[in-house]
Amino acid sequence: MKKYLAILTLLVFTAACNRSPEYYFEQGNRLALSGRSMESVEMYNKALLLKKKYPEALTSRALVYEKLGDRQKAAYDYQKAIDMDPSYGPAYNNLAALYLDSGEYAAAVSRLSSALELDPSYAYAYLNRGIARYKLSDYPGSMADLNRAIELDPKLELARYQRALAAVKLGDSVTALGDLNLLLSANPGSAPVWFARGRLKYNAKDYPGAIEDLKKAVELKPGAGAYLYWRTLAVLKTGRYDDALKDLNLILQAAPAYARAWLLKGDVHALMRNLPAARESYSRALALDPANTGLYMVRMSALDRPVPATVMKPAKKGRKKTK
Repeated sequence: MKKYLAILTLLVFTAACNRSPEYYFEQGNRLALSGRSMESVEMYNKALLLKKKYPEALTSRALVYEKLGDRQKAAYDYQKAIDMDPSYGPAYNNLAALYLDSGEYAAAVSRLSSALELDPSYAYAYLNRGIARYKLSDYPGSMADLNRAIELDPKLELARYQRALAAVKLGDSVTALGDLNLLLSANPGSAPVWFARGRLKYNAKDYPGAIEDLKKAVELKPGAGAYLYWRTLAVLKTGRYDDALKDLNLILQAAPAYARAWLLKGDVHALMRNLPAARESYSRALALDPANTGLYMVRMSALDRPVPATVMKPAKKGRKKTK
């Protein structure tokens, strides 16, 4: 019996040793997708032991390291994959995405440009370079990259969203609105897209339309202070001061250190001529944001100025019409 077990163990070990690096790579991908990160790393390690030049395994292992929060190991693996095979585009793209996340936008553009020299049809590289160029305020360059990404992959929703943002910066509201409408028709549950369209409508002075879009964004993501803040701005433009104050109170309950919300609350109270409440709100903003003291002092000084009396226009003189 013992001899039989020994032979069986040897057969299993031999079978395992005969498995290909591709087998371990595929197992690593399967485990990574199921959330078993450390086990997937072990599979990629085995694949790399059997196949020294395997940039796909290095890049996949780097993705797992990213998921685990170890950006240093991820960057090392991406760079090693590039050194191993300079023609492997995904390693450039993913390393550039790491640079994007850390705010190193110029480095990201450089890496992505290298990837696109290797593969001019790489839609994701155009997408990421478009984002990096947007962050660098190169809006025409961003627009060109995002246009190309969409040409290569019309279903790339993130490229349309980013193109809408770039179009807004370039004053092209038609392109921006077209992209946002298309995205919402495909995915009406996207809070950032409702928010972007709401801001676009606000800037176009369509305040009722902005309120509706921003309301939807708030419903989908109630904890987003920026969404409530912009809805408050739109509500304020319609003269609904009480509703604006309700929104501001909600924002400040969730984020009591939000200086901009205190500033806006002061503005609303000033418009309602509740000067003590306005002064208190401006003082709160000042305490939270002393770097902008001048802004708040100007607002408080304005509260001391007398409100000019309404000037009545004289009626036009003329002969009274007779029947």
